[in-house]
Amino acid sequence: MRYRVVHVTKYQYSGEVSLSHNQMRLSPRILDHQLVELPRITISPEPTLQRTWVDTFGNRTHFFSIEQSHQEMEVRAESIVERHAPSSLRSRTHSWEEIASKTGRPRTPPDREAAQFAFDSRYAKSSQGVRDFAEPSFFGGRNLIEAVTDLTARIFEDFEYDPQATQISTPTNEVLELRRGVCQDFAHLQIACLRSMGLPARYVSGYLLTHAPPGKEKLIGSDASHAWVSAYVGDGEWLDFDPTNNLRPSEEHITIGWGRDYADISPIQGILIGGGQTLLSVSVDVRQIEGSSQGRKPS
Repeated sequence: MRYRVVHVTKYQYSGEVSLSHNQMRLSPRILDHQLVELPRITISPEPTLQRTWVDTFGNRTHFFSIEQSHQEMEVRAESIVERHAPSSLRSRTHSWEEIASKTGRPRTPPDREAAQFAFDSRYAKSSQGVRDFAEPSFFGGRNLIEAVTDLTARIFEDFEYDPQATQISTPTNEVLELRRGVCQDFAHLQIACLRSMGLPARYVSGYLLTHAPPGKEKLIGSDASHAWVSAYVGDGEWLDFDPTNNLRPSEEHITIGWGRDYADISPIQGILIGGGQTLLSVSVDVRQIEGSSQGRKPS
């Protein structure tokens, strides 16, 4: 499936901003099942300085500095993305204990790379309560994919989607107690559950194509950023799971990038001098389009 993705972020300040430094990750990632064409980021006011690099997790990262007085700032990220269903796993499936053992004492480069995602991070912290919740899915000798699929379904069934219940900084223990939250909360909880069992897990940031109600047109800008989980299944391979929707991401999920948790892959973060109060608005539009992408596959 081929999409046009437009992500617009606007900041309005009550006072003058004299200096603004920002870092963002808004360009979809090139993967074996995801091609990217014409990625473009437009910033207003015009930045004094810009720089682009690839971070430690392989995500395209953009820095810019605005060094003129302003009371509004807009960042517009556009791209054409062609998304295919992920390829079938090349390796044999393992029990969850095998993967925990392999990454607990990694001997191969893929296992060593995956092991960095097995530790607590800022927003995904394991605890006894988190492990108690996870354990029913991970009985002895169970296939890892079956176990993670079961955990994904349990989070979907036991937790209610509620945008008013939490903030991005809400601890996983509190989400577990509330039994409600949003996609970031459910992703962080599932990651914490997997790590509590000694299993590497990544936080994936991206977009999900939404559909208008029957008989109605989809509103422009009505989409939103989305988050899900990628679990290490051994031999350098990862498999994605979406606990918010109880499914495995496929053609309607567009990946921007991944990290240990939201802090590693937040769309925009920065510091400024001045500004007073800030009014933030975000508009995301994901539209299916016709044609074949001219995007690049990874070399």
